[in-house]
Amino acid sequence: MNYTIPRDLFNELVKNVGKESAEKFANAFESFLKLYNELRSELATKEFVRAEINEVRAEINEVRAEIQKNTLLLKVLIGISIFALTIFNPNFITLIEKIFK
Repeated sequence: MNYTIPRDLFNELVKNVGKESAEKFANAFESFLKLYNELRSELATKEFVRAEINEVRAEINEVRAEIQKNTLLLKVLIGISIFALTIFNPNFITLIEKIFK
């Protein structure tokens, strides 16, 4: 999309700074507007950023739930391991025999 400055503005520039300088200014201004519009189309909108943030929050909540589930399973496994090591320990068995005799 080409942009041009208004003709009356260009004529005013020619009067004040000369034709060559006015043309350079007009070209620079048109290039700036073109670049501005290209960059503007690349910018993220607030809605897009908010949607991405909400998506990340949902993923974080899923990970937290998974961690809590794994923590509970780990506690259960540690409990079973301690119970098994205690029950199958020969010293523990002799202690229990002495207590209940």
